[in-house]
Amino acid sequence: MGRITPSFRQLYEETVAELKSELQSAMVDLGHKNAFDLLLKDAWSREQAAMGNSTLPTVCDKLNLIASIHNRKLTATMARELKEKDIQMKQLSDRVIELENTVKIIMNKLKSDTNDLGITR
Repeated sequence: MGRITPSFRQLYEETVAELKSELQSAMVDLGHKNAFDLLLKDAWSREQAAMGNSTLPTVCDKLNLIASIHNRKLTATMARELKEKDIQMKQLSDRVIELENTVKIIMNKLKSDTNDLGITR
């Protein structure tokens, strides 16, 4: 006897094919089409086994959850990188202030030396 209930993989492939043909092909924005491809490649395809083990009722529920998790991962990565950039900018800002102060000291020293020598401009 044949299998009556299709496997998750069959349902997944059918759902993705429908999303590609009905949703992605109807999208006007190329950025959205590319984002869909990236979601399929970077999140859904890589986590098929996790989705197959999930007890969520539909394939779309599983796709949505994996997409949310993937977005959260990207957000956390960008937040971490932004924090690192902020630290680097603060360090550079402190260094610029230090260099400005050094230049002021040198300029004041030069003014003092020229005044001591009686040189005027």
